[in-house]
Amino acid sequence: MYNSLDHPLARPAQSQPPAAAGRLASVFSARLGALLGTWSARTRQRRELAALDDRLLRDVGLSRETALREAEKPFWRR
Repeated sequence: MYNSLDHPLARPAQSQPPAAAGRLASVFSARLGALLGTWSARTRQRRELAALDDRLLRDVGLSRETALREAEKPFWRR
């Protein structure tokens, strides 16, 4: 005899196993940490670029206007 609970759609949905959820959380936190590190580095580098004098900017081949345009970008923009 066929039991209606044997049908896959009749069974309650199962959540992810604890190990899979832990791996997902680990991957998420690692990616978030990397993103925050990138944003922090951009902020620091842009602040340092804005502080360079004209002589140093010429040494690296940038004009003051180009350096300031880059330094004014928000941290999330490349």
